[in-house]
Parts: sequence; structure tokens; C-alpha cells
Amino acid sequence: MSNVATIEPRPQLAVGGKLSPIIPQTMDEAYRLAKAVCMAGMAPRGMDTPEKAMIAIMRGMEVGLTPFQALDKIAVVNGRPTIWGDGAMALVRASGLCEWITEEIEGTGDARVGVCEAKRRGDAKTIRRTFSVGDAKKAGLWGKQGPWSQYEERMLRMRARAFALRDGFADVLGGLYLKEEFDGIEGKAATIPTPPTPPPSPVRAQLQASVALIEKPAGFDFDEYRKDLQACEKVEEMNAVFDNVVDKGGLSEEETEECQRILSEIAAPLWKGDNE
Repeated sequence: MSNVATIEPRPQLAVGGKLSPIIPQTMDEAYRLAKAVCMAGMAPRGMDTPEKAMIAIMRGMEVGLTPFQALDKIAVVNGRPTIWGDGAMALVRASGLCEWITEEIEGTGDARVGVCEAKRRGDAKTIRRTFSVGDAKKAGLWGKQGPWSQYEERMLRMRARAFALRDGFADVLGGLYLKEEFDGIEGKAATIPTPPTPPPSPVRAQLQASVALIEKPAGFDFDEYRKDLQACEKVEEMNAVFDNVVDKGGLSEEETEECQRILSEIAAPLWKGDNE
């Protein structure tokens, strides 16, 4: 008889392969994902509630962004969702509808002009949009503290990019404005188109009701259950209360586990007395 131990072969660690993002399929799943991100403290500034993060996820998914890309690339300006310029560029390039895009600065000093040219596949003409130092001065942006004083030429190009991409690829961007288009003018709400308040509708009411159910589920009355257990004098009576609750059905797995935990907590002194 051999004393040599037999070592079972272990499966090799899988490497490589394409990773797939987690895509929520329902409002409930989108809300749970948004809530997890907020609770983890990883939500961007301005999306510090599950509701805001959920809307950003859903809006981003409409234009082809994964949930975490949406949280990273969607920004809220004056209550309106916008997309960062690099996110817009990525969507346009990945759409297959863009043959090429170029950006440059023409001129020097106060004569500088940001230029963006793009060619949409199938169109005979290129799309050329500009934004000059003069335009920035008229808008009260030039020299303004922040990006317009730190990255002058980049902001000129970004403004030109915003006009070119929105004019030539509105279908790809789903009507989203570029966030950089509003940098430095957040305080001027009148210059940012604000959608009118939608009239009451059954669909909107249903959406609000769905969010309310997700946020505040009816759940199980644990306080009443705890009182019923505390009124018992024997462990057998407590077990009967627990069995009655479970037999009625309707409890989730988490609720059943919580009921078991409460039973163990309240019955522990009686078990200890019996053992002594």
C-alpha cells in the first residue's frame, strides 16, 4: 500500500479574453448599480445621489456609452446632461460615420482662431467650424479664471469641436451638448437652452412610481416580528413564531436570514440558561 498522496490537478487560471461591461437591463438594475457607486464614494461630483447617477447611466447608454463610461463622461450643467469633449470625440470616431477630424490653431496673439474640420462619410463637403479669441471676448470668456486662462488654445479648439461635432454628428451624440461648450458660463443660465417642463403624463407618473418603489420597498415589519418573539417565554414558542412567518411566504432570502438572526439574538439567553 502506497503512502504517496495523490494531488488532484487544478484548473489553470484563465487569462486573456475580451472583458464585457456590466449592462443593466431594467430600471431596478440601473438604480442598484447607481446606488452601489454612490455608496462606494466613486460617483463624480454632481452625481452624489443614486437618482442622478441612474439618469446619467441611462442617458449615456442611449448614445452607446457603458454605465461607467457614462458616469465618467456625462456632466450636468445647469441641470442639463452634457458630454465631455473627449467622450464626444470617441463616440463620433467609433460610429463609423466619420472619415476624419482635424483640429488646429490658426494665427497668433489675439488673432488666434480654433478650427475643427470633420468629414462625414457619404457627404461631399467637409464641416468646418471656428471659434476665435474675438468670439471668446464677446462671450466674456477670455481671461476668465479657470480653463479659459489656463488652457486658452485648448478651449478655443474645444469650442470649435463642439460646433463641428454637434452640427455634423447630432445623431451620434443624441443631441447632447459638449461640457466644454459651457465652461466659464455656468452662471449665465440664459445662454444655455433649458428644456421646458414636460406636462403631466401617465408615463411620467409611472416612472416616478417605479423609482419610489425601488427606493422604498414595502419590506417586512421586523419591529412587529421582534415584539412577537420577545413576548414568548420558551424557545419552542419563538420557533413557532419564526415558522409561522416563513410559512406565510413572501419573504426574500435576505429577509428570511434577518428573521433567523433576530430569532437567534433573542433566544440566546434562554439557550444559555438551558445549558447551565
